[in-house]
Amino acid sequence: MSRGGSAVTYGRGGAGNVTTRNDQSPRFEPESTPTLKSKKYTTGRGGAGNMAKNDFDHPEEARRAQDVDVPGITLPEGSFHTGRGGMANTYKPTDEELQAAKSHNEKVRRESFHRGGSQDRGTIRALADKAKEAVTGKQGGDK
Repeated sequence: MSRGGSAVTYGRGGAGNVTTRNDQSPRFEPESTPTLKSKKYTTGRGGAGNMAKNDFDHPEEARRAQDVDVPGITLPEGSFHTGRGGMANTYKPTDEELQAAKSHNEKVRRESFHRGGSQDRGTIRALADKAKEAVTGKQGGDK
């Protein structure tokens, strides 16, 4: 350990969980989304149907095709267990907490059906069709 800071422990114990405190705050910088530099990019899990031609004039299209909506988090609407088990780890919410959880969960369910992602699916499907045409050389519904 260096002499500059005080000892800080974390985790369950052991020498590997001891470090010195750094008095400097972490430096935060604005988050930036990288742009794709390759001529083609993939979306989905793979396969030729998930390849698309990168339009360098419109990088936002490639970004949108790769973005994935994260579903909203619902809260438990009743008693639940925390920790490793046992009655001391059972949590029974109050009536007020139950009502707040139900209200929150209804909001999450309602918003999940009205996300912009479902509106973009037509655009993504059109991009996928263009990619298939570029890879296979077939137009529209040619089989």
